[in-house]
Amino acid sequence: MKKFTFLFVMCCGFINAQFTSPNNGTNYTLTSLSAAAPTVLVKNGTDYTLTADLTLSATDKLLIDENTTLKVNSGVAIFVYGEYKTTATNFTITASDITAPYRGIRFEEGSVAEMKNTRVEYGGGVRVLTTGFLMDNCILYKNNNSLSGSTGSLASSAALALFQGSGHVVKNSQFLENSRAGINSGASGALAVDIINNYFYGNNTDNGNYPQINMGPTGSADSTRVVNNIVTGNRAILRAGGISVSGLLGGTTRFRVEGNTVRDNRFGITHQGAGTSGIVRNNIIENNNTENNPNLGGSGISLTGTQNVIVRNNQIRGNLWGITVLSNAIIDLGTEEKHGNNIFKNNGNNGTTTAFFNNTPNTVNAIGNCWREDELSNDTMVQAVIGSLNPNTVNFKPYNCAEIMAVSDVSKSKLSVYPNPSKNHFFLETENTGNIVIQDISGKVVFSSIVNKGKNEINTNLQSGVYIITQQSEGKKSNTKLIIK
Repeated sequence: MKKFTFLFVMCCGFINAQFTSPNNGTNYTLTSLSAAAPTVLVKNGTDYTLTADLTLSATDKLLIDENTTLKVNSGVAIFVYGEYKTTATNFTITASDITAPYRGIRFEEGSVAEMKNTRVEYGGGVRVLTTGFLMDNCILYKNNNSLSGSTGSLASSAALALFQGSGHVVKNSQFLENSRAGINSGASGALAVDIINNYFYGNNTDNGNYPQINMGPTGSADSTRVVNNIVTGNRAILRAGGISVSGLLGGTTRFRVEGNTVRDNRFGITHQGAGTSGIVRNNIIENNNTENNPNLGGSGISLTGTQNVIVRNNQIRGNLWGITVLSNAIIDLGTEEKHGNNIFKNNGNNGTTTAFFNNTPNTVNAIGNCWREDELSNDTMVQAVIGSLNPNTVNFKPYNCAEIMAVSDVSKSKLSVYPNPSKNHFFLETENTGNIVIQDISGKVVFSSIVNKGKNEINTNLQSGVYIITQQSEGKKSNTKLIIK
């Protein structure tokens, strides 16, 4: 009887060690919550320690209004069913012992969650099951998402794991050296999020097959937007990818990946799965080759099975492959009306440079790109860096960085420049009135002017290098090379 009584007391003590708010509309701060549950949320001077699981019920609220540190004991978790908001300007959630992580934070379905100005470290990450989640100016650092068992991490696959709905915004935050992805969503279902102005570095310290940004399908009603982020890998972590927005298990995916810098990962930007439309634009994608196995990755941009992805104005350098398309994927790399303006340089493996490889039977429009940056190319040079499963399936002319700009106009007006080379002062002689543009070898326009028939005096302020002058006049186009000393 004494043994039974002892066990009963022990069980009651365990149950009472946790705290669940009363679900009666109570508004808490850390100070008032500590007063309500002094053995669970212990105040130590200006800091707090959470000793057991905390559950905020559906009608209750927690306002984080103190610049303080919340230490969380090993195996402990926070569950939010109600409303959680931050007005503090510097709040830290960390482990009581950084060698013994806590389980993390879970925002349940129907909760309201705004996490701002918060550092979350040495725990099991943040798991979000609600819609409209906001993270702003936060740091997620060294969260261990590979914890297992009954005290395992709440976010098992990323420092921030999102699982359903739309209206999510993650901005102005840092994701640093977490054990798996920095941010992800589920492989099924539909979730849309704006990931804007964040910094990712060295995530996937487990060295598993995890991109630093790893998003799933969005559904047809919304899209995922990954805009103006820096995604840098730690080159000692060989298998960490850059950005993935994919529908591996089906479903519809819409996405925009724009203005990001993606460097030193296993691959740069990828999508896999049918039912997809997207835009990949204005990104710098460099040296994504850490695994250094061209059979397993290393593309600056890789598309597999996608329906329609528009790729414009990207700088793609130093990857194992520039762009690859596989499994019947459809890519728009530039049309006569809207040139691609992508720049490629030194994307190669095993002694072969490949700016673009079309591993599908589809014909690809890839017009108006610079296939060999810092070189004045001809058709043979461009063809040398373009590969295809079937011949003649890549329409690449006209192209930038061209020896003669690869124009297809049959009718050309006469155009001459002298002295050439010059020192930013030269004469241009033409047989027709019209206009000129001067482009550098990446295709960027650096000068434009109206010119008259006959001799025109031109003064520029260009850096030393090789340029192309193009004149358009009465339906005719003419090109000539200009060298500035």
